[in-house]
Amino acid sequence: MAGGRGTRFTPLKPILKVCDEPMILRVHKVLSDFVDEVTVATVRGHPAEKILREIFPRIIYTSGKGYEHDVLEVVRELGVPLLISSADLPFLPKEAVRLLMDSCSASVCTLEDELGFVGVSFWRGTNLGDYMSVSFPGTIINVNTVEDYDKANKKCK
Repeated sequence: MAGGRGTRFTPLKPILKVCDEPMILRVHKVLSDFVDEVTVATVRGHPAEKILREIFPRIIYTSGKGYEHDVLEVVRELGVPLLISSADLPFLPKEAVRLLMDSCSASVCTLEDELGFVGVSFWRGTNLGDYMSVSFPGTIINVNTVEDYDKANKKCK
C-alpha cells in the first residue's frame, strides 16, 4: 500500500530513503520471501506514482478513500490468499511476517506490535467477521512523521 495522502508527513513516504534505500524497496525485499509476486497499490496521480512505476512492474490503483477502504479494494481485485503491507515499515522483520502467516487461523489476520496495529495483514478469506490479531513482541518502526523518519535513519548508523 503506497498511496496515502501523507497528511502527517509527506505523500512521498514510500520512496523516501532509509539506510540509502527507498522504504518501499526495503518492504518489498521482506515480502518477496513470502509471496510469488508483489503488487504495489496506489492512487492515480499520487506524487510518487511516476517513480513507483519505474521501480515496480505491477501497480494497481485504488480510490484513495482511506487505508481500510483501499485494502478492501485490493483484496477484491487480487483475491485471496493475500499478504498486504504498508510501504512505510523500513525495518519490517521477516520473523514478524512469518509469525503472522504461521499463526493465522482466521479469514483475516493483522499484525500488531507493542504499540498496536502496524499495517500488515494476511487474508486467507474475505469473511470480515472471522478476524484475529497476531502479536509480535517488540516494536516495528512505522514512519508516519518526520520524527519517525529521523529515528529510522538513526537506526542505520
